[in-house]
Amino acid sequence: MKPTELTYTLPDLAPELLEGPTWLNQRRQSLRETFNSLPLPRRGLQLWRYTDPSRFIVETASHAASVNGKFEAIRTVEQKHVAEGRLVGLVTDINGREIAVHGLDEAAKSGLLVMALSDAAKSHHALIEPHLYSLVNAQTGKFEAMNGALWQDGIFIHVPDGVVVDKPLHLLRQAGGVGSAAFPRLLVVVGKNAEITLIDEYGGGPTDDSAGFAYANGVVEIVADEDSRTRYVALQRLAAGTRFYQTHRARIGRGAHILTIPLAFGGTLSKQNFGVILDGPGAESQMNGLLFGSGRQHLDNHTLHHHASGQTRSNINFKVVLRDRALSAYTGLIHIEKSARGCEAYQENRNLLLNEGTRAETIPELEILNEDVSCSHGATIGPIDPLLVFYLNSRGIPEREAVRMIVSGFVADTLKHVPEDIRERVAAFVDERLGNL
Repeated sequence: MKPTELTYTLPDLAPELLEGPTWLNQRRQSLRETFNSLPLPRRGLQLWRYTDPSRFIVETASHAASVNGKFEAIRTVEQKHVAEGRLVGLVTDINGREIAVHGLDEAAKSGLLVMALSDAAKSHHALIEPHLYSLVNAQTGKFEAMNGALWQDGIFIHVPDGVVVDKPLHLLRQAGGVGSAAFPRLLVVVGKNAEITLIDEYGGGPTDDSAGFAYANGVVEIVADEDSRTRYVALQRLAAGTRFYQTHRARIGRGAHILTIPLAFGGTLSKQNFGVILDGPGAESQMNGLLFGSGRQHLDNHTLHHHASGQTRSNINFKVVLRDRALSAYTGLIHIEKSARGCEAYQENRNLLLNEGTRAETIPELEILNEDVSCSHGATIGPIDPLLVFYLNSRGIPEREAVRMIVSGFVADTLKHVPEDIRERVAAFVDERLGNL
């Protein structure tokens, strides 16, 4: 059967559809019906121009957990950071099924709630039901409906009104082995004048795809109330034999601020969608993304700033570095409603190609429905300026080291926003990709 002819459907007796309370079962069944009724997105559509959607369909898969030495080593280090007070807590998520919370004893006294989403759906109905599926649901798309129907477990975080969490909370996710499928989900509710920093790290999966691949389909929903401050860092360092699809949506209220930092280094194929809805005057969103592709990686990213209210501000700075035969496709949409006057929005995508054979596509889009705005965008694609290399060579710096210095300077502005807990590892990923140039 050709990929364009795939007709895979979710059976109504899938065990995941029976998980949780009645209201959740009903929503899962509704999302199952949506998935089954929607065709695969057409390749000619804007967001699927460069990626084949059939590669994210898995008809049969194992849910077996897979934990390797690297996961154990990182978990040990992060637990140490919790004990030293560098992190408020650590949550581990193995294959979207096994959730464990470490630390948080002191933070829990202030009312901070961190727990498995499956447990929260049963014990905190009033917090969960209004927000779960409020941002990523049947209207978002076929693969989002798939996650909504099949997620086995996820993470729920609630920061009550006025609570300031002054240290980052680290979420450490682990994908499964060859032939596995995971559907991780995260729901974050941030109260009025509350504050939190989240590090959402995705790793694991097969080291190559010669014997098959692992599949992960993730969803993140962040609902942030008035005057809140949220920092969300997504570190994607999945192994080479992993296919990853993720949709992130945040909605922020009046006077709220959110900083989103997408960092993408791993996976043989990944498609990630990051979006923020600015839903009250004074709301502000900043995105600082960094993608580094090597080998034959195919990395497709989309960003969205939806200005649903006037007097809101947004800024996107998304940087891409490519080597070998890697491909990056970036589309960014700024949407400003007719009634949303007095908005400011800017979008920038810079692509640095380290050798011939790489490919970068960039499509900035503006959808502005009123004239009382300040809105602009910029994009560049090109190699390292040879004059910069020559200048450094003339001062005794070898060519390889000169390239490292130039790339380090290119990504420095993004890395300065990354929490200290993972900044060294992110810098090491960049340095590792620059090896053997």
